[in-house]
Amino acid sequence: MDAKVTDHIWNVQSLADRFLLRAAARPFVTEECLNLYLSPHLDDALFSCAGLIYAQRHAGERVGVLTLCAGLPSPGSLSPLAREYESAWGGLGAGMAARRAEDAALLSSWGVESWECETQDAIYRADKGVPYYETRASLFRKPHPQDAASLLPFWQTRFRQLAEEEAHGLLLYAPLGVGGHVDHELARGLGERMGEGGWRVWFYEDYPYVELEAGGVRAAQARFGIHTWTSRIMPIDVRAKIDAVRAYHTQMGRVFGSEKDLARRVKGFTAETACALNPWERVRRRLAPSGLRLRLWRRVLGYHGHAERIWTWS
Repeated sequence: MDAKVTDHIWNVQSLADRFLLRAAARPFVTEECLNLYLSPHLDDALFSCAGLIYAQRHAGERVGVLTLCAGLPSPGSLSPLAREYESAWGGLGAGMAARRAEDAALLSSWGVESWECETQDAIYRADKGVPYYETRASLFRKPHPQDAASLLPFWQTRFRQLAEEEAHGLLLYAPLGVGGHVDHELARGLGERMGEGGWRVWFYEDYPYVELEAGGVRAAQARFGIHTWTSRIMPIDVRAKIDAVRAYHTQMGRVFGSEKDLARRVKGFTAETACALNPWERVRRRLAPSGLRLRLWRRVLGYHGHAERIWTWS
């Protein structure tokens, strides 16, 4: 059964980008409260929410990222799947170290606090030498029962330890699990548990999966069961988001192909999201939704707004 969905739009219009950024962040928390993002991997929080994170930092709010699958691979031979990914990240045996370094550099430069769990990426996890996930297709099926049974309690304990250190409280952001990657699905499960336990949770749309899977948001929401979903759509500084995504050099070729394609895709997707806020983008979508018309529109008239969207349930 489809979840019920309603949109709550922040229709913020201003000539000052600074005001837009502050307006995007202000309603969430006090400056002392921590905005904590659960990131399945060492890029997901920024790929999905860099615009919102930038706005929150711009407004003087505290932001932190808890990366769940940041552990280095165990010594020894890698599975063929792990070798494939490591080769794309820049070299066998050094891929995760490179990813950790680029993530730490970006978060530090933005003044974002960070914590890492030593859980390995799904491509490395195994039971007695037998990988849980041996093919790329298996990464997008239901998590292995034994894998889920061990990880979720461990992550839940780590989250509670971190939360206990926050005297001023925290607001949690978790992935919706769009695309169905096992690590995203497990992180979604953690966010769901926390929400059911009384924590304040917003769920973000997993980029780039949300861009590639039509109907992915509704499909992800359906995995939560029957809820009424409410969205918030915030204007963002798309230049900051592009710069953030570009900082993850290990992901450039495999995910985007080139920096030019990265910028085009991020601008295009966030402009589509901004149709709920920006009347000119709504006109554009009506007159030039795709294909040659869209390319000509962007070439002549450019972009009129950019936004990100997050969700909560009731």
